[in-house]
Amino acid sequence: MKTDRVLEDIKSRLDIVEFVSDYIELKKSGQNYKANCPFHAEKTPSFMVSRSKQIFHCFGCGDGGDIFGFVMKYENLNFQEALKMLAKKAGVQLSGYRFEDGLAEKKERLYAIQKEALNTFAANLKKSKTALAYLDKRGVSREMTDVFFLGYADKGRKALYDHLKAKGFDDSLIMQSGLIFTGESGLHDVFRNRLMFPICNIQGDAIAFGGRAIDEAMPKYLNSPETLLFKKSETLYGLNAAKDEIRKKGYVMITEGYLDVIMCCMHGFLNVVAPLGTALTTGHLQKLCRFTKKVLLVFDSDAAGIAAAKRSLSILYEHGFRSKILLLPEGDDPDSFLRKSGSRAFQIKLSKSESMVDFILRLKGDRSDNVRTAIGIIDNAKDLILREELFKELAEKSGIREAVLRGETKRYEQRAGIGSERLGAAAKTAGFLYDEEVLLLSAIVAFPDRAPYIFANLNVDRVCNPVVRQILQEIKPSAERLNMNTMLGILNDEGKALITRLSLNPGFDIEHVDNNIRDCLRKMAHCEIEEKIRLAKTAGDLRLLNSLLAEKQKITSRCDSQPRREDERTA
Repeated sequence: MKTDRVLEDIKSRLDIVEFVSDYIELKKSGQNYKANCPFHAEKTPSFMVSRSKQIFHCFGCGDGGDIFGFVMKYENLNFQEALKMLAKKAGVQLSGYRFEDGLAEKKERLYAIQKEALNTFAANLKKSKTALAYLDKRGVSREMTDVFFLGYADKGRKALYDHLKAKGFDDSLIMQSGLIFTGESGLHDVFRNRLMFPICNIQGDAIAFGGRAIDEAMPKYLNSPETLLFKKSETLYGLNAAKDEIRKKGYVMITEGYLDVIMCCMHGFLNVVAPLGTALTTGHLQKLCRFTKKVLLVFDSDAAGIAAAKRSLSILYEHGFRSKILLLPEGDDPDSFLRKSGSRAFQIKLSKSESMVDFILRLKGDRSDNVRTAIGIIDNAKDLILREELFKELAEKSGIREAVLRGETKRYEQRAGIGSERLGAAAKTAGFLYDEEVLLLSAIVAFPDRAPYIFANLNVDRVCNPVVRQILQEIKPSAERLNMNTMLGILNDEGKALITRLSLNPGFDIEHVDNNIRDCLRKMAHCEIEEKIRLAKTAGDLRLLNSLLAEKQKITSRCDSQPRREDERTA
């Protein structure tokens, strides 16, 4: 079964407007539908969905694609997972479709093992008076026990292993699940006599576990090792439960542990997550930026909490996040504070959270060193507008002139220059600058039947815009049979984003597309030949000059000929 035929079958049965409406609220806007983008925080809707073209595009962050691109990004799925999900929804059988190396099938079996373990641990918890008493002692309600699927791993050396074997899973796959390890005396369960916290992906599937000892065993907390399903540096505990509330509130609270997340939720603070015993990573932030770019760090005010906050601030600002910090009284984390003082006191604390600049300037130690620490965090930020705001805030609150603060970092002007170039390139490749190269690509997107004519008169390898050049190079072999599905199936994410933008906003009068095509080709060809003529004149090469002048005349004549539409070519 060919992939393109499967994709077309699925797309023909699913309407992208109806599908996206299951995730976000769409409102009619002319021929299209509009919403706040689900992939970045915004106040003014710039996310557009086209029913006629069956595509989406955000004019704010630049993301775009078809129904597959949307579900892959929103649900954090790879292509094979998205294909299975959409095929099931569309009622398309994939019996003839072969997945590479059986990877998808293996992952499905591993998911099944994790689910079986989750159910086993949950059943164990209901029978364990010791584990239930521990939860009562920690103030965790039965409701939260169910919401977070808490469980208990009993004391048996290989109780879970024997259960999984009885369910028909083979040793090789069980070992790959991270739930079993090989010791000196054979196979053992990784988790024994521990309160179990299922770690879930964004869809809510269990992918790993954290176990908290309920006796004196060490280590106190133990996580599953990394597996095909689980990458610690990319996983945030509670994100699957918190994602909708994060979007609603517009920010996320980051705490340090499982019970911090659970206790926050129990007291009505639902937009909370925690890394799994590690510092924040780029992988964590890539997950979060789909829902918000505003973070509230909630840590203990001891030395370890302050150090964690400083590390977190650096990577947050490097990736364009805005952040505030709340340090709880020393010795308290959200779990203990909420149990002792309740939600009202916690809400008052949250209202008094500090900006990054306030937090750094208030730290103990030499004030000049603190100012330099703040400058280092600001200098690390790639968002130039955010950098400007932070420098102004630091100048105001430190009492040091802004020029002096900027002069403290030798890299500032250099980085600002690089940033400006980057912003300029991004604007151009995203389609904000409709030069001749972008307009020609836009014409192909709007009128695929014009592609053969454009490619016949365009030297693709001489296209200056690197994104446009790559797109044209990739779609040229399919010029005679181009359509939106073909283009989106060929291109990478950057290419898809530009294609969907141009599809919704072509940048030219579609009634005069042929005149636009000729004008663009003529201008590009003339610019190229004029440069060659200039060089020939400079070199005094009359033979080459005469040849180039003749070529210039041919280019003019060729570009003046009308591009014929598909129906004219086949008539």
